[in-house]
Amino acid sequence: MTHDMLLDASCDLLVDGATVSSTLRLPTSAPDSPGRILVLDDAQSFTKGLAQLLRRDGYRVDTADNGQVGLLQLQAHDYDVLLCDLRMPDLDGAAFYGRLLVQYPAVSQRVIFLTGDALRLESTAFLERSGRPWVHKPCTAAAIRRVIQDVLHAVAPHDVRVQEHENVPTSSHHGERLADHGGT
Repeated sequence: MTHDMLLDASCDLLVDGATVSSTLRLPTSAPDSPGRILVLDDAQSFTKGLAQLLRRDGYRVDTADNGQVGLLQLQAHDYDVLLCDLRMPDLDGAAFYGRLLVQYPAVSQRVIFLTGDALRLESTAFLERSGRPWVHKPCTAAAIRRVIQDVLHAVAPHDVRVQEHENVPTSSHHGERLADHGGT
């Protein structure tokens, strides 16, 4: 039997130098196989804070500071969710996503974009074309948790169908776009 337990009244997430707090409820029993998340972002303080939050939530977390490193991580590990910044050096979020569509099409359905740049027309147009969910930085821990759960729930039914019936046709799922929910 699993019970929710309040572990910490303030779960700190460093976002652009500000601390975001959120109530953290975790099951008292550890999940059988915790999910694995890849965070791609070149802002070290944001990445560190986000990874810490997700680890507290029970996820295994890897990080990459650009899309090239992210592609190498994908060769080594399977990920349940990829949190990807749009603007990074070497290989930015849009180019990384383009490579995913070709090299790892199933994984492309697990991408959530992070951006502090949603006001630029180029960024907005890309986000609209991708159809993937996105979170505006700075963001709250609750917004991150909500969009991760949305993506996990969206891909899980398809994964189960594929395991049960190997020849099930794939369909694209376009998640809900998220903006800043609740401020800093």
